[in-house]
Amino acid sequence: MSIVVNNKVRRFVSNKIGVYINSPEQRLIQGITALGMQPLIDYYNHKADDETRAVSVARTIGKIIAGTVAGVAIRYIAIHAAKQFSAYAYKEIIGGYVKKVGPKRRRDIFMPNYEFAIPSKTPKEFKAMHENYAKTMGTLLATGAMVFTNFLIDAPLTRIITKHLTPTVKKHIDNQKAKKMEVDNGSI
Repeated sequence: MSIVVNNKVRRFVSNKIGVYINSPEQRLIQGITALGMQPLIDYYNHKADDETRAVSVARTIGKIIAGTVAGVAIRYIAIHAAKQFSAYAYKEIIGGYVKKVGPKRRRDIFMPNYEFAIPSKTPKEFKAMHENYAKTMGTLLATGAMVFTNFLIDAPLTRIITKHLTPTVKKHIDNQKAKKMEVDNGSI
């Protein structure tokens, strides 16, 4: 069986999703999805005792919140930094098409020198291409930064959230258990 994707769907994905949903937004979507699913899996794991379930749910929520907040923020910051250090200037334009482009200032360390053998990009097309390039560079910077921020930001924040959430989750589990016992005993 083959899956056929028509042109309308392809255009929507490339023109809308590919333009507006980048690395930070993808991380946010991933975090929201995880927050809606993973804590429930831990909560309904009745093979573990109540204390373990409470800590597991709180830790899962803490990891998701800390990872999502840090991941989204770091990605946005890194993309912004990449844009700040990749300004460009047209060196040569032939017939309305870009032939050569290079860094605008000395500090634009992320902007390479482009020389197109056959000029085929208009300045507007090159601007869109450069925007994607800056987002990609920012995402790469963020990936490198997150190697360190996992230990410096995510882990401590997860610990704090877990510490504050565990008593609340434990209380909720105990209340649910008490209600179930009342129903089983015919008190209600």
